[in-house]
Amino acid sequence: MSTKINVRSPFFLNLTAPTVPVPEFTCLTAFPNGLDNSGFAVDNQGIITSPNPTFGNFESLTSTDSGFANDKYATVSTDTTRTVTARTRIPAGFSNTSDVYKDCVLTTIQPGTSVCTGGPTTSGSISAVALDTGGNSTTIDLSSYFNNETTYGVNNPNPTLVSTSISGSNLIISSNNIGGSVTIYAIAKDASYPTTCEAVQSISITVSLPAGAPNYDCNTSPLSGGGIAADGTLTLPTTTGTIQTPYPSTSANNTGSDRTVTLSFDITVPSGYPNASATIVCDKDFEQPSVGVDPDFSCSIAALTGQSISKNGSIFIGSAAVGTVKSFTTPSWLGTTVQSDTSRVVEFQVEIPSGYANSGTLFNCSKTLTQPATVGDCGTNEFYISTGKQSPGDFCDNTYSASALITSTSSSITGLMGSKICNNGTPFNGRGLYYGVLAAYAASGIGVGVGDFYVIQIDTTGVVLSVEIHTCRTGGSGTGSIIL
Repeated sequence: MSTKINVRSPFFLNLTAPTVPVPEFTCLTAFPNGLDNSGFAVDNQGIITSPNPTFGNFESLTSTDSGFANDKYATVSTDTTRTVTARTRIPAGFSNTSDVYKDCVLTTIQPGTSVCTGGPTTSGSISAVALDTGGNSTTIDLSSYFNNETTYGVNNPNPTLVSTSISGSNLIISSNNIGGSVTIYAIAKDASYPTTCEAVQSISITVSLPAGAPNYDCNTSPLSGGGIAADGTLTLPTTTGTIQTPYPSTSANNTGSDRTVTLSFDITVPSGYPNASATIVCDKDFEQPSVGVDPDFSCSIAALTGQSISKNGSIFIGSAAVGTVKSFTTPSWLGTTVQSDTSRVVEFQVEIPSGYANSGTLFNCSKTLTQPATVGDCGTNEFYISTGKQSPGDFCDNTYSASALITSTSSSITGLMGSKICNNGTPFNGRGLYYGVLAAYAASGIGVGVGDFYVIQIDTTGVVLSVEIHTCRTGGSGTGSIIL
């Protein structure tokens, strides 16, 4: 794409190709509803609820407040302000992505213990737990360690290291695929909580590789995702190790065509491996576009998301990862209802953004959606899903459990496309996010180090919009997915 400008001698123009402005990732990007609505909270026993960023992935928090230790605050007699520095991993597509993390200062009030009286009490203490990596697990009957309780809970500050769940009075702790240590907290409450106090037991957990386990190498947690822009801007890949600074240098691609660039990264081996703290060198190939050459736009680049059809036949145009969804081609069935879930093909018009050939024009992308019936059937086939993510590649920063029980009208994962997902008998509001899915509960079945895994996108009515096979070995930004 070019613009012709006529200039008379003796005047000359010195022009450079325009670049697409890229926004900076800030604390308000991570928490667009305000830092006071980040989700960060501390209860009167000092148990911390971690913040939940809208964009990016929460990594860790630190605090210099008195009484902060092992990811928990000590109890206080009066209301006390608590301040943490929350670290969020910056996703791709921002001008400061190469910074890797964004630190945000968050505050909340920890209530004093005077707000509650009575409640359950502890009985003895829970012994330290030692696990090997790779799904090794243990079960603790919490009824032996609390008195007068009615319900149990668990606070796990490091779900990357261990997965935790509650079944009745049993606390199940399972290792993932890395080594390290963490203190988790078992919580007991009675039926009058929060008028009555909760009781808390700390549990020290150490996860180690079994004897004779191999050293950490470039295949243990392959570099995934990342990229190099035409101007040489580097977006770091992800791995369970720590990529050291300074990062490999890059330069603009002025060759006039795409090129493959191989970069070598120095990585610090994480804890839990025989060669922990050592430095290894791992290579990764990147495809770098050329400066001044606008690539062709496609529906795969647009990556439509959030489109859906309501029960009354209305169409929601949703959004696109790249470009702007402007409209849809009006179908004959618009505004009508159906008696059973019905598959519909809708054609959407996406405005091509600058930086692509034919920018400013409309590009047609079709998507198959399901219009839910006026009376829906939740089905009885059981599956387990993970937490929701913005894209399949977002699962490639950690290993995740699939622990939330759902039901569907489909009898297989590959047949979930277009089916309805329910939780406790009602349609599951998937918010257009992506979820790892398994046919059975798994403590560490989604993400890094598990090979291929299934990912489904669920809309606000519980309908599955896509079913994909993803692997973290081929890229953390979505490349490597096979759409079924």
